[in-house]
Amino acid sequence: MARAVHLGAWFLLGCIASSFVAWLGALHPALFRVMWVVYIMSCASLGIALITDDAVRQFLKLSEADYYALLIAIASAIILGGLLSWLIGG
Repeated sequence: MARAVHLGAWFLLGCIASSFVAWLGALHPALFRVMWVVYIMSCASLGIALITDDAVRQFLKLSEADYYALLIAIASAIILGGLLSWLIGG
């Protein structure tokens, strides 16, 4: 139970960080480009993590299921955070 709460807290932190980046992008036109750079770099790092999954997974000492669950959680946190900020009118 404690591990589920811990992982849920990390997921919510990712959603909050993504929402914060999207909010900053909506706040000022100059920060809009910075927001897109952050999102593009996040997508690029997720793509690289998918391509180099065997080497990274062994380095982090994670099982295959845990590694892909981590990647899915990161991707969904990025999408949910930005989407929620957009939906509430940011």
